[in-house]
Amino acid sequence: MLSGPRTAPDRAKLPFCHESFHNLQELRHSASLANKVFIQRDYTEGTICKFQTKFPSELESRIERTLFEDTVKTLNNYYAEAEKIGGQSYLEGCLACTTAYLIFLCMETRYEKVLKKISRYIQEQNEKIYAPRGLLITDPIERGMRVIEIS
Repeated sequence: MLSGPRTAPDRAKLPFCHESFHNLQELRHSASLANKVFIQRDYTEGTICKFQTKFPSELESRIERTLFEDTVKTLNNYYAEAEKIGGQSYLEGCLACTTAYLIFLCMETRYEKVLKKISRYIQEQNEKIYAPRGLLITDPIERGMRVIEIS
């Protein structure tokens, strides 16, 4: 693996998924130098994980309001799904107690599965919508679930 920046011939040897990932990493680095916008958590309905859907004025010339709102609403729906308590969550809790939590060494929880789904959704949104506009969404899990960072 190369430690410095890759040159065009080096990138030609990589599969497309690595190149796409590398391009997102380059965009992430260049975006860290630009202005960042933070979408705060919405605590009006308690401590459930929900983010504000108010469109930030800093993004007005960079992305359409409807695209932004759709992204945040979808993320909010995913987080609501992750936190929903049902039969599966109950069963996972019972199995955890009876196995002294060793079950989680060989099994993913429903919550972890939904978090992976959220990460895939954010990556997809970055590739299709945000990156072409020079923006990048950072997964809220990387910011302690406090904010959605758009840079």
